[in-house]
Amino acid sequence: MRTPHALTVSTALGPLHVQDGGLADGPVAFLWPSLFSDGDTSWGAQLDGLHARGWRTLLVDPPGTGTSAPASRRFTMEECGEAALRVLDDAGVERAVFFGLSWGGFVALRVAFAAPHRVRALVLANTTARGVGFRERLKVRMVCLLIRVGVPGGLGRLVAARMLSDHSRRYDAGFASRFAAAVDSLDTAGLARAARSVLGDRTDVVDVLHRITAPTLVIAGAEDKALPRAPHSDDLAERIVGARLEVLPRVAHLSPREEPTEVANLIKEFLAPLG
Repeated sequence: MRTPHALTVSTALGPLHVQDGGLADGPVAFLWPSLFSDGDTSWGAQLDGLHARGWRTLLVDPPGTGTSAPASRRFTMEECGEAALRVLDDAGVERAVFFGLSWGGFVALRVAFAAPHRVRALVLANTTARGVGFRERLKVRMVCLLIRVGVPGGLGRLVAARMLSDHSRRYDAGFASRFAAAVDSLDTAGLARAARSVLGDRTDVVDVLHRITAPTLVIAGAEDKALPRAPHSDDLAERIVGARLEVLPRVAHLSPREEPTEVANLIKEFLAPLG
């Protein structure tokens, strides 16, 4: 087992920090987190299990999180998909299982459409294939304005309340506090650009989900307020041929961190035929 090391990959989104860990010649898991989160916050609790089963992991910090520089402009989900493929190229990886939480799911889907030969399987957690309508775009613009000018008491407490279930905040109050503080530490201009891109500008790809042929695991939180199981996870499970849907009780939007053991078990079972 290698000591994890950091890669910095030049992409159209700017330089991205990537943590490369696990078995050097093992099958590869590529992991992209949710908005407001770095890679470790979203997916860190799943790394040890993957490494123990012989997998190599490429864990991305998206623009403005971890040690990746903030976004200098707005960007598309298709550009994010291109950035993901650039990470694979720089790491010398031909194919990977793509793990996407929320924003990461948007990215994984774009890779599956653009370069299906590079996708061994998909793990899509708390995500959607739907775009946004006019009213939602207006709401996102208001949210981005608030991010820039500041929120009394800090944005982090509002994000934590929306992205974590009541159970998670009550039984892991320390994580909820650290998560809120991490959100408050993000560069506000870069975060506003990222939020506008991810929440307000993404395209709708529901009608082309049937093109995906890779094995797919869909994970939803029963208490997800940001992207509720119905219709978002249901779309994915119903339209991707052979997709499997798992809905976790007492879980909101950060399922791999809120219910790490259950998610690890689902991933272990799903990956067993591939690893």
